[in-house]
Amino acid sequence: MNTIFYFLFFYVLGIILWITKKYDIFTISLIFGMTGMFLYFGKLILFLYLLIYFCVAEGLSFLLKNKVENRSYVNLLGNCLVGTVLVVFGQVYAAASTICGAFADTMSSEVGRLSKTKPRMINNLKKQVEHGTNGGVTILGFIGALAVSAITFVFFYFIFHTELRTAIIISMFGILGTIIDSIIGATIENKGYLDNSQTNFITTFIIGVLALITFILI
Repeated sequence: MNTIFYFLFFYVLGIILWITKKYDIFTISLIFGMTGMFLYFGKLILFLYLLIYFCVAEGLSFLLKNKVENRSYVNLLGNCLVGTVLVVFGQVYAAASTICGAFADTMSSEVGRLSKTKPRMINNLKKQVEHGTNGGVTILGFIGALAVSAITFVFFYFIFHTELRTAIIISMFGILGTIIDSIIGATIENKGYLDNSQTNFITTFIIGVLALITFILI
């Protein structure tokens, strides 16, 4: 029964992704591969969390009418490659931390666009910039990131009953990921050394390393 359910799920998901015209066939195939590895190595808990991230990100993009270019495998790798590698090697909670960081950063960026006040540079809060500027932060965007951390805590602690400290640590990497991404964007990406996907990859890599160290120490 589970095999049939998952087959139908991925089949329907593929049709939906194709209809949206945001993803090419190769990227859809990569999505299937990554989600499949999350399901196999991370079990249902990590698979569902990744699914929540994807649905919320796409839902926000649709509701806020954020017209973006077609997403490619580069965007996917930037956000999920580190987490995929970690989950394959059995580091489920570290993998969840990287997804939480990417999730919170996405929410912060999308919700922050609704702010009526201009963003301020994270490395110079006196400087106002236009919406969409790398390293620009808003209170509304920060609240969006906090919301992701709260959702993550509820998901892991109350629904899947992980240890309290584990749920707290994973959730905290949501806020931390948003801050790290903004700092990299303000100091390096704005100078043209990185693009957005590379910034996301470096951010999730840093989170992955910090999460590994944290979970080893505790």
